[in-house]
Amino acid sequence: MFMKKFKMMALTGILLSSTILGANTSVVKAASTSDTNPIKVDTSSIQNVIQVINDLLGSSSTANKVNAQTTFSNLEDGSTQSVTPIFGKKTASDFTTTLQSELNVVDDSGQLVPMKAVDTDSKTGFVTKVSYTLDGTTKTVNVNYNMAQPTVSFSKGQVMNFTSSTEANTALGSLVSAKTTNGDDANGNKNSATVSANPSSVTSSTLVTFTPSDIYGSGIQAKAQVNIYSKPTVPSRTVSSEATAKNPMIFTANNQRFLATPTDTSDLANVKYDVTAIDSAGNTITDSTTGSAITYKGLTGSVTNTANAENPVNYTMVFKDAKTGNVVYTSDQNGKVGDTVDKTAATTALANSGYTLTGSESHTLAADTTETDFTVTQAADTTINYIDNTTGKSAGTETLSGNNGSTTILKSIPSGYQLVDLSDFMQTLNADQTSKDVYVKPQKSVVKNLSYTVTFRDKSTGKVVGSKVQSEGALGDYVGLAAPDGYAFATIADNGFLLLKDNQNVTKYVVAADTPYNISYVDQDSGKEVGTETGKGADGSKITLKAPDGYAFVSADDVTYKIDKDTSKSTIYVQKSNQTVDNIVSGYPKNGYIKIYNNKGKLNKDVVLSEGSSWIIDKTVTIDGSEYYRVATDEYVKASDVYKYTPQQTVATTNGKNVTPVYNSKGQLIIDQALDTNTPWYTDRIATIKGDKMYRVATDEWIKASDSTLK
Repeated sequence: MFMKKFKMMALTGILLSSTILGANTSVVKAASTSDTNPIKVDTSSIQNVIQVINDLLGSSSTANKVNAQTTFSNLEDGSTQSVTPIFGKKTASDFTTTLQSELNVVDDSGQLVPMKAVDTDSKTGFVTKVSYTLDGTTKTVNVNYNMAQPTVSFSKGQVMNFTSSTEANTALGSLVSAKTTNGDDANGNKNSATVSANPSSVTSSTLVTFTPSDIYGSGIQAKAQVNIYSKPTVPSRTVSSEATAKNPMIFTANNQRFLATPTDTSDLANVKYDVTAIDSAGNTITDSTTGSAITYKGLTGSVTNTANAENPVNYTMVFKDAKTGNVVYTSDQNGKVGDTVDKTAATTALANSGYTLTGSESHTLAADTTETDFTVTQAADTTINYIDNTTGKSAGTETLSGNNGSTTILKSIPSGYQLVDLSDFMQTLNADQTSKDVYVKPQKSVVKNLSYTVTFRDKSTGKVVGSKVQSEGALGDYVGLAAPDGYAFATIADNGFLLLKDNQNVTKYVVAADTPYNISYVDQDSGKEVGTETGKGADGSKITLKAPDGYAFVSADDVTYKIDKDTSKSTIYVQKSNQTVDNIVSGYPKNGYIKIYNNKGKLNKDVVLSEGSSWIIDKTVTIDGSEYYRVATDEYVKASDVYKYTPQQTVATTNGKNVTPVYNSKGQLIIDQALDTNTPWYTDRIATIKGDKMYRVATDEWIKASDSTLK
């Protein structure tokens, strides 16, 4: 499977797109309390903020490197405890001291129980058995180190193509390598990874198993298809006219697909071809070493010209992949002038080819017809094998269904696991690769809840206001907050924070919500006041208004109101309407101007609406079977040109255990973007798109409500 470059956005604070008007792009600043690993944050760089999270999660100040406390009285004699490896050259004393802290065996008062090393691996210097003695009782513990499993890396993918076995055996050493994240051992032996292949020598196309290893042992095996191409024999061909002999031909040799393009048909007994290896989508196969197309020039094949008086029109059915437009299958046919070559004839020609029609093309044969084109696709059902990267064993399987070249997402990641490579979340199906290994890792279990304290300060005075918030949560949780009574958060980023360590102290800034507003709703037709709305809020903040019952806003811009200390009273015009809910529409971004029609469905060539603009609608009608919305007197837009939405001003936090898919305004999956799990995003619109409730997080980027939680 071939993946596009995948962008995964993961920030510590409120993650906002600057393309949304009014969005605040502030990022929460995080810092470690570790004296030995100070972390400096440059908030101008998103990547630096991401590094802060990685450093904090990996630092000694977090709980995930230390086992949960085990009291000596509950410790089982002869039990096995697993710990994080202690890499790097160390004295026996230093190693034992570090191991004692990691094993975390304590007495009833919470103090570490004295520990001695019983057995040590002489090769690595790692202690393998320890003993504890308390009040005359001794217990032993076997120590298991959670070593990372070495993995295999393929620089040119897991399908490699060569023009000879000699080339393949020479190139595999540079195209396939092993990786390990394990460090040097306690004796100071340098760690490195190597890879071995089975079979060790390739003589023909075959599936090769690669095994990585480092100084601690073997890792997770990976398989790759190695294809050896050789010069094929062009099959003979029977036509009923010399013109048809000039058409391209698809053929299979040694279970490999080739496209033969005639270059010289002057001698039908020895027609010359340029023959190129192709895949199931008609894409050219390239040599994994040189990057050049695998092409054989000047090959010859015989063509027999047999005239058919009854069916004098000789033509080639050419089938092209619906996704790539490349030729993937051909079939030489005969017929008469006036014959119809349609879906039925094409389906018959495709029998046993593995392809199915996607269109309803139909052709009428003429005397000079030499080719009829059809579009096809091929099923590309793929088995995903989930491999636990800590054990190398299977964690489960999943079958993805779809057509060749289509994009889908993983839906059944095994419970208790998360992806090692987040880009694997989105998969492009490939009919030539019906099975793929995806590596997963056990989700980190938090050994205890982490405590935090939040202090609120007035941004203007710097003074503490309201009551402190003290609670607990899990490592990596996004904690949403509520501002103290009479206050609002100074920025969107102050709405919450990411919990990264125990005893985390957080300061959030607020501003007084003491700016009054008084809104008068006036009927634009009568000029009379039909309702009011009053309240207080922070100067410069935005609120979402609701029109009086039986009325709708005249302008969609009035739905969102900005509180202004210099303008305490405002007049907003409304109009009577039978459609007072679900009555705001927006054009699709990058979709051009929105066309206007009259009540007969006739296009108004003099008026258009701006691309992506929002409008209030007051009526829904059906004209000639199509749905329209009225945006002004005798001015309608097609329902298919816009989408309905409801404004909102809040934060949506992604949930789940892996990345969150992102969709555009039409509900189409954006295949090269996703949001990290458990991250907060400012959202200003809610809409139902293709039956799914969604929140907008950028101009043309939406997430499903089922994948997130509103603050």
